[in-house]
Amino acid sequence: MSMKLEDAFVELFGKNSSRDFSVTYGRLRGYNARVRMTPLTIDFQCSKAWRGVSPEIQKGLFQVLLSRLFKHPGKTLHMDLYHNFIRSLPRVAPKTHNHPVLEGSFQRVNAAFFAGLMDQPNLRLGKGINRLGTYEYATDTLKISGILLEHPELMDYVMYHELLHKKHQYKAGARRHTHHSAAFRTDEARFPRAAELEKELERLVRQEKSLLSWW
Repeated sequence: MSMKLEDAFVELFGKNSSRDFSVTYGRLRGYNARVRMTPLTIDFQCSKAWRGVSPEIQKGLFQVLLSRLFKHPGKTLHMDLYHNFIRSLPRVAPKTHNHPVLEGSFQRVNAAFFAGLMDQPNLRLGKGINRLGTYEYATDTLKISGILLEHPELMDYVMYHELLHKKHQYKAGARRHTHHSAAFRTDEARFPRAAELEKELERLVRQEKSLLSWW
């Protein structure tokens, strides 16, 4: 594997690395991976799911991580293969999680804004306050904070925002990914009273945080 990692480095930077490489497959969720650098090594940590992925796509993963690590604007065919692989995952991800209230929100939003054509993702209830909603491409999982359970309009607004991530996915840049494109922002503004709802979400978050600090 170290030779393959060296190949990934040479293809991206056009020269050999002064550091040794290592890769381990462990307990990271989904298709997550990360890289860290020491004075002597560059170490990749990947989820176990990556074991079954083709070497060409893994090579793209390593190059994406190296590009971020060194803030390098390079782009390779293998990086394109990696991004295409990640974008394809929502279509094949197992659907094993659901929540009745979140499902009701999904169905309302799907009917109102996607003509009922959006495939339902995994729906999970979150416990966070700072992050009211998230969407994970690799597992096709949409998570909504439990503080929105008593606020259906706010929940639908956050649901819509996260489903736009499922719709638009992301644009892979040289150094970072763009998750809120111009098309995304245009669609987001279609939600009725969007600006007002943003302010209501801010008030709700402040209220929840004050309750936590009081206790």
